[in-house]
Amino acid sequence: MKPAPFDYVAPAQLSEALALLAEHGDEAKILAGGQSLMPMLNMRLAAPQVVVDVNRIAALDYLTARPDGGLAIGALARQRQLERGPLVQEQQPVLAAALPFIGHFQIRNRGTIGGSLVHADPAAELPAVSVALEAEFVVQSAQGQRLVAAEDFFVASLTTAIEPDEILTEIRLPAWPSGWG
Repeated sequence: MKPAPFDYVAPAQLSEALALLAEHGDEAKILAGGQSLMPMLNMRLAAPQVVVDVNRIAALDYLTARPDGGLAIGALARQRQLERGPLVQEQQPVLAAALPFIGHFQIRNRGTIGGSLVHADPAAELPAVSVALEAEFVVQSAQGQRLVAAEDFFVASLTTAIEPDEILTEIRLPAWPSGWG
């Protein structure tokens, strides 16, 4: 099958993407890595009027250490980038151990951490790991941002607490406690 017709927009700024989501609401879908959305479009399980491709928003692609010893990960960080990053291996060994089990390397080359988390597939590794690590998610709309604990983010299978006008912008992982293994 092929997807139903839709408009395609690729904003370069987060503010542009948020304005599009505010305008289109439930009729818009965000395209990040595409590993989840593209099959859904092709099988017509999703039929948005507008696809908002956020891949040009460079401000969402980062991996940094936080002052408290945790990690801040931009929603567009590729799974392969995290898998190979020494910062993840040093500071979040559970995440580092889980990443090689996501699909195969071609999927991880394109797949984003944010896309996987927002898709909320109960069989996926990243949602389970984020709950186990007590992650927090920064979710943003045109009206502002809010912080959502991983345990509150996942509402049901394939359903999260994100509203139609919001984007997951950052994943925050707390410092790895000493004595954990």
